[in-house]
Amino acid sequence: MTSSFIRKAGVIACLVVCGGCAQVALVSVTPMIAALARHFDRATADRIVELEQQKNWDEMLKLAQVQLQREPERAEWWVLQGYAQERLGQPAVAVLSYQQATRLSPEDEGAWLALGRSESALGRPEQAIQAYRQALRYRPESAQAYLALAELYLQQGQPDLALPNYRESLRYDPELEQAWYGLASAYQRTGQNERRDEALKGLRRLDPAAADQFEKQYRLKQAKQR
Repeated sequence: MTSSFIRKAGVIACLVVCGGCAQVALVSVTPMIAALARHFDRATADRIVELEQQKNWDEMLKLAQVQLQREPERAEWWVLQGYAQERLGQPAVAVLSYQQATRLSPEDEGAWLALGRSESALGRPEQAIQAYRQALRYRPESAQAYLALAELYLQQGQPDLALPNYRESLRYDPELEQAWYGLASAYQRTGQNERRDEALKGLRRLDPAAADQFEKQYRLKQAKQR
């Protein structure tokens, strides 16, 4: 069985081909798993994708730990270990794994983003912001890093700081539905209704159902305020 990866309409997918039976399957995987799998041989990549599909985080963690005993200086195994720990609800130890990954491979955007995500899960927004900014230091055009910053600022009730980061995210990747949704939310919270409607047009182009849901929630909120 061999694997390759494609991105279509903002979805990361793994194309799995079974050589013995001529079967082809298209399965969704997270962007991190897709990125990691590219660094490994086919058998290892297929195993990681399989564990992701099964949500078998214990076995994924064991795989990473076994490989780290053999290759402790390989950043990808630290990222995989952190990812499994994160999925197992262990953000504190995931932070340690991701930190080691960034030490070994400081230009790894995904490791910095994962570190920021785990720091945020621990209620440490300042450390999360630092991690996201490090991602941008090494990859200034990272739409995902700008999106992560924007989402964090919005969660903290700072839509004014979220707005420029949403815009930068969409500047580098105009197909990010989450960024359009967040941009509309940030404009709404700052009372910029015309710009909110413009952002909703961008969202509707990609996901009409999400745009409809946004407008429905807005109408319900207005009704409650009357």
